[in-house]
Amino acid sequence: MESKYKFCVWLIDSLMRKPLTFLEIQQRWEQSASNDEGAKLFERSFNRYRRHAEKLFEVFIIFDKRIGKYTIANLDDLKGNKFLGWILSSYRFSHIASDIRKKPYVKLEAAAPASELLDPILEAIEEKTVLNFDYKSHYKDVKKVYFLPVFVKLCQQRWYVIGMNIKTGQERIYALERIQHLSKYVELSNQKKNYEHTINPDEYFHHSFGVINEGEPQLISIRAYWPQNAYLKDVPLHSSQELLRDTEDYSDFELYLRPTYDFIQALLAQREKVVVLEPSSLKTEIKAVIKAMLREYEAC
Repeated sequence: MESKYKFCVWLIDSLMRKPLTFLEIQQRWEQSASNDEGAKLFERSFNRYRRHAEKLFEVFIIFDKRIGKYTIANLDDLKGNKFLGWILSSYRFSHIASDIRKKPYVKLEAAAPASELLDPILEAIEEKTVLNFDYKSHYKDVKKVYFLPVFVKLCQQRWYVIGMNIKTGQERIYALERIQHLSKYVELSNQKKNYEHTINPDEYFHHSFGVINEGEPQLISIRAYWPQNAYLKDVPLHSSQELLRDTEDYSDFELYLRPTYDFIQALLAQREKVVVLEPSSLKTEIKAVIKAMLREYEAC
C-alpha cells in the first residue's frame, strides 16, 4: 500500500513537470529514490496505480495520442490545489531530508511550535470527539476549555485549531503553542448530545487575511509604489486582490476582506511603499497607529 501511494505521488509530480511516454515512466520509476525496492513497473500495474492516483488526488491522467505520451488533463486545476501542493512539497522535501544537514546551501526556517499536538487534534476531528485542555492566553489567566475541534490552519508558522467551545457554545480559534494538558474528554463525548456546529472550513477564513474573522468584510483600495507593486502582483495580499490601475510609478489594488488587526500589520509591513486609499475609517486607523509609533520612538 505504501509503495502504491509513493508511486501515485511520484507519477503526479513527474507528469506535472512534463508529459511522458510509458517507457519513460517505466525507466524513471526504476531509477527513482521513491522506488525503495527497485521494482520493475509493468503496464498492468501502471494502469491500476494510475486509476488509484486519479481517485486519490482528483486528477485526470490521459494518454495523448497526438504526442504519444501520458499527461494531466486538468493541470491548471491542480496548480491551485493547496492539499496536493502540500503533499507534493512534503514528497519533494523527503528526498533531501535524510542528508539535509550535509547541504549547507539549504537553509530552513524554524518549524511551527507545538506541532506534536496535531495528531491528537486531527484524531479528535475525525472521531468528532471533545477535547479537554488548559489554555494560557497572553491577556488572561489559564482557563479550562472543553472544545469540539473542526479544522486546523497553519498561518505564519503557527498552528491554530478552530471549532466550538462546548461551555459557551461559541466559535473559537486557539493557538496550539498555548494549549496545555491536552486530552480527550470521553465522559462528554460519549453522551448523545444534539450538538451541531455551523463551521465550514472552506469558507471560514474566506474574507480574512490571517486567523481573525471578526467584523464584516469591506472593499479596500490600496496604492503600492514601485517596486512593492511588482511584489504584490507576484504574491497578492489576499485571494480577492484585483489590479485597478497600473502606472510606471504605482499600482492601485482592490481587496474584499475584513480590515482586522493582522491585516493592518501586513499593510504596515510594506513600510511607506503601500498606502490605504479607501475606506476612510481604515485610513484613519492606520494614521493613528503610525502616530502612536512615532510617539514611542520619540520617547525612547
